[in-house]
Amino acid sequence: MAPIRSILASRAVITSLSLLCCLALFLYTIDIEPGFHKNTLNNDDHNVNNNEHNGNNNNLDVNSNLLMPSHELKGVDGDMVYHGRPKRSTRHILEQSEGFYKRILRQRKQWLAEQMFGTSFACPHDIQRVGPLSDGGKWICGMSLYTEEPRSKCVIYSFGVNFETRFEGEMLDRTDCEIWAYDASVTQMGPETRGRPGVLFKPYFVGDRDYVDNKGIQWRTLRSLMKENGHDWIDILKVDIEGSEYATFNSIMDDFDVLPFSQLQIELHVDTPHTTFGNFLTWWEKLEAKGLRPFWTEVNLHPAIKFATPWASEYCFINIRGEKNILLRDYE
Repeated sequence: MAPIRSILASRAVITSLSLLCCLALFLYTIDIEPGFHKNTLNNDDHNVNNNEHNGNNNNLDVNSNLLMPSHELKGVDGDMVYHGRPKRSTRHILEQSEGFYKRILRQRKQWLAEQMFGTSFACPHDIQRVGPLSDGGKWICGMSLYTEEPRSKCVIYSFGVNFETRFEGEMLDRTDCEIWAYDASVTQMGPETRGRPGVLFKPYFVGDRDYVDNKGIQWRTLRSLMKENGHDWIDILKVDIEGSEYATFNSIMDDFDVLPFSQLQIELHVDTPHTTFGNFLTWWEKLEAKGLRPFWTEVNLHPAIKFATPWASEYCFINIRGEKNILLRDYE
């Protein structure tokens, strides 16, 4: 053993092994690296471009730009620039993202076999998380449109607040938005919003029809609430109604030709008591047909605190329709 140990420890052997490793790495880099991105991305682009309409000639550009570090996109004056490419309008980004989304839909059959859903649409503005990092926080598309001067007045509807109002509280702190909140499971909102101007709360449940149940609780539809409040558009619709979202949104989609909100923050309860996979798929495709596109998702891990299997997911949708949708406008 001693002779072997002395050979392995010799400087000549160590130096030779190091040189061999460097040579192998160099040869690997020459053989693989220059063609890897070119071949992979070009083939992918050609497949996409041959199948999409002329308005989506390069569906992956928008995603590569959005993922590019911000310091590489900043121009001399701080404006966002695309090296060697023209500036893109909000509509152009949405069209590219729509082309990419259609590509994903063509792969859905394989995903459905695994019962998987994901996001594949790009919000054309900044995305910021508002509220807690845990249950109750939401990812907002275009948050800077509401916070930066001049601020845009906005309307938020919040269905299902319980006492978790940190999202609503932060929106009040950072924006000039009004909040219209509804939840019959509580008699008042949490401390972050209680008694503050710009907040209206009523102990109603939101559902698929207007009625009073046998407990004396009022159930209202979104259409009835908007008519009562004098609103024709909602900027942010936040929904956490413990499984009632499916019937409620079927009613909403039947009541409106164009869904009357810019974006939707919703917790989807996907366990068997609330829906089956087949019903969920039909419901999801109905949302898509109405112009909703998912730009963010995360599993609600709150049940894991008690070592239970997570059974709810947070989804964020942008509406790609609506003349009053500020997310569809261009900004200097």
